[in-house]
Amino acid sequence: MSYWKSVLLVLAGACSYGVLSFFMKLSFQMGFTPYEMSSSQLIFGGLIMTIVAVFFSKQKFRFRYVLTLIPVSLMMASSSFFYHQAVSRMSASLAIVFFFQFTWIGVLLESIAQRKWPTAEKWISIVMLGIGTILASGIGETGMQNINLSGMACGLLAGTTFAFVIFFSGRILPDLNPYLRSALSISLAAVMLSLVYPPAYLINGRLWEGLLPLGLLVALFGSVIPIFCLAVGVPRIGNGLATILSAAELPAVVLLSSFLLHEQVSLPQWGGVLMILAAIGVPQIKWKQLIAPSHAIHKKSA
Repeated sequence: MSYWKSVLLVLAGACSYGVLSFFMKLSFQMGFTPYEMSSSQLIFGGLIMTIVAVFFSKQKFRFRYVLTLIPVSLMMASSSFFYHQAVSRMSASLAIVFFFQFTWIGVLLESIAQRKWPTAEKWISIVMLGIGTILASGIGETGMQNINLSGMACGLLAGTTFAFVIFFSGRILPDLNPYLRSALSISLAAVMLSLVYPPAYLINGRLWEGLLPLGLLVALFGSVIPIFCLAVGVPRIGNGLATILSAAELPAVVLLSSFLLHEQVSLPQWGGVLMILAAIGVPQIKWKQLIAPSHAIHKKSA
């Protein structure tokens, strides 16, 4: 797969994860708990991806794959759980701000692993992402009064564990068939979370009270699409760039809120969306190729 197709896949996965916020908000309004939604996201996601892998994966299952993917699945289960907890304890805008700390954490992880300082382009991108996130979330206008400390902790933990999901996606079994890899990692994450919070909704009737369709949608946009896109794209473009591209989630949330939920989006928020999109584009620009012609013209004229 080409470089740009991998970039587009990671962007698609990030936007899909952004759609997740819409269904989470809807599920909480209908009375479902964070435990039920995080569990159904992984259980149904694992089932969907397993069915897909049976038909499309050409690679055979090996038990050692399960053991190797434990770190990925553990971070995946933790990210899903903490993100649902954060959104249920504070406003979505605040939860996203804390969750978005995964951008600099992901770049830091890559720098430590490679023993190499981030490039100037990545630093510029991270600063722009930080400013854009504050503007796009609306926190610059509403302030940070009355912050729920447990919600803040959950948001930060969700961001940290999500950074590890991206990091491990590019390093653990990068050559494994993405269908099989996604099926195994999501299913294993579902088992891990079920050991802590048993999915009682499967037998107590909650599944037929509206949880089933919501659970399938949350699984599709919160697990199946983003995890598959990361499994395919991250090994080809690297962890640091994938982390920056994943910031496309927030613009997706703002656009969805504006056009589908008809929520009022202020001018500073639109400015934040544009800044995030510009920040995503910064590492893609071949600065040397842009600067080199100007040097050549200057020398020629001299």
